[in-house]
Amino acid sequence: MTEIRFDDNFLWGCATSAFQVEGAYKEDGKGLSLADLRSMSINPAEEPTKALANTGDKIADSTVASDHYHRWEEDLALMKECGLKSYRFSIAWTRIFPEGDDAEVNRAGIEFYDKIIDRLNEYGIEPIVTIYHFDFPAGLQRKYGGWADRQAIADFDRYASYLFEHFKGRVRYWLVNNEQNAMIRRDGYLGITETDPLKREQIRHRCNHHMFVACAKAIASCHRIDPEAKIAPVMAYAPHYPVSSRPEDVLAAKNANDLYFHYMIDVHCRGEYPGYYLRWLEDNDWLPEITQEDLEILRAGRPDFFGFNYYRSNAAQYCPADVSRELVERYRVDARSRILPGVCRCLPNPVIPEDSLNKWKLDPIGLHIAFRNVYELCHLPLMLCENGFGAPDVLEEDKAIHDTYRIEYLKEHILQINEAVRDGIPVLGYHVWTFQDVLSTSEGFRKRYGLVYVDRDEEGGSLDRYRKDSFYWYQRVIATNGKCLE
Repeated sequence: MTEIRFDDNFLWGCATSAFQVEGAYKEDGKGLSLADLRSMSINPAEEPTKALANTGDKIADSTVASDHYHRWEEDLALMKECGLKSYRFSIAWTRIFPEGDDAEVNRAGIEFYDKIIDRLNEYGIEPIVTIYHFDFPAGLQRKYGGWADRQAIADFDRYASYLFEHFKGRVRYWLVNNEQNAMIRRDGYLGITETDPLKREQIRHRCNHHMFVACAKAIASCHRIDPEAKIAPVMAYAPHYPVSSRPEDVLAAKNANDLYFHYMIDVHCRGEYPGYYLRWLEDNDWLPEITQEDLEILRAGRPDFFGFNYYRSNAAQYCPADVSRELVERYRVDARSRILPGVCRCLPNPVIPEDSLNKWKLDPIGLHIAFRNVYELCHLPLMLCENGFGAPDVLEEDKAIHDTYRIEYLKEHILQINEAVRDGIPVLGYHVWTFQDVLSTSEGFRKRYGLVYVDRDEEGGSLDRYRKDSFYWYQRVIATNGKCLE
């Protein structure tokens, strides 16, 4: 048997995000975000003149989501029952400042999060707060184009600084932004409507740079306002393996890991872009304006730990430089099949069988590899902020949900975290995505991730909560500090 070595202070937790769980999308003064507009299939440029429906897209309906806004007390009581040591959730920028840069805070919005954070502390559950999880204010997108404009840096720092001041002493762990490297590939969350390929990529990388600077400013502000708090960015991570031992494929896999993931660690932790990344930007005419002041801000805003999310791995192979632009465009939006001419082609790992339920190629060992890779570059304590299994769970007549597939997935990944701990890597905590079923950004409630079932589908539902088998299993895992995984 493998020796389980989790520290007594290990944070066994779960995670959600505001726009995927809260609902009440324009209640109590909340403004609209780009995530809301995406849910309603509304182009940000059309938002001022296009009438807003009262219901969202049937697949991804953020207007109701899981109705956590009205059922938060029930949800937090379930978290206490499960024994969670931490709860990672996000604050909706547009609940605090509805337009993004309002002169006054929205009192109803901040009071909602006051209640949640105070209750979590009362229950002994560590609140781990994400400041920005994909939901940029539509008001700022209208005003100046969002992250593509430098003004977003100042507006984000103002918003973050308000949170640090208001929750000082009540929140000990902050996460600045969720999956910046994934977000910049999703045009809807950036408000990008440009159709010209070169201009679109230039905008994308300008947004990316501004987010880096904003993150560093927020980290520095946190250190100044609340020196006792710890703060970090969160990166999506999926290690890419070479499809063969051919040197070209090995280099392609290294390029994929470096250009999609590892460069971020350099920027966040060393305060500068690595040479290979600058070369890539310059070769493609994508290099944004990087000022001396930007570099000083990046160096001054170093994180206290590093967060990442892991679900599965991918593979990569050599891609010739003369591949057709049509092929590049066809694969542009699929992270697992992206093509970078002359650099790499990313694709699902051909030697890992596809899971029959969620169509993923599951790779628990990839999580151990992820911990090793990330720690080797940052040498900071690590936090796994998301890991979970999405499937079309079935609510039986007796209201039971037998999700043995989720239990098996979580068990195998926890064992790999233990391997990382045994390697000497300082791991702060583990967060199952998600606690209750939430809105999947691509499949709504067709694919569920929660330990708690939420009764809703495309046609509606009672929104009642039901504990899944995985809820009781995770309860035992936490109670035994990871020693009971059966």
